[in-house]
Amino acid sequence: MPTKEEEAEELARTHYQIEPGMIQIFRITASAEAEDRPTEPIKLLEVNEDTVPSGILPIHFGPSPASGLHYPTVIVEVTPDEYQRIQSDELRLPDGWKVGDPIPRLPTVASP
Repeated sequence: MPTKEEEAEELARTHYQIEPGMIQIFRITASAEAEDRPTEPIKLLEVNEDTVPSGILPIHFGPSPASGLHYPTVIVEVTPDEYQRIQSDELRLPDGWKVGDPIPRLPTVASP
């Protein structure tokens, strides 16, 4: 079974591929104690230029092992402007969550 980190990176890669407006994806982190719990969901902040502004609206998904998702997941999708407002503390993530490390987009390989 993959680690949370591995699964988060794979989920982000998939979202980059299927969402053309996806600019950047970050891990969202809770306290270290919370993150160590196996029941703590993977949390992603997705900056998407094709989404509509809706503020901070976490969307929760349960695990789906048949689909390769072994952990619960929370996605927060924001516009680039909303992301800037998060950075300036004008918008705040819930539950003491913090914007963590970015998950880079993998380079696209051209088909032959």
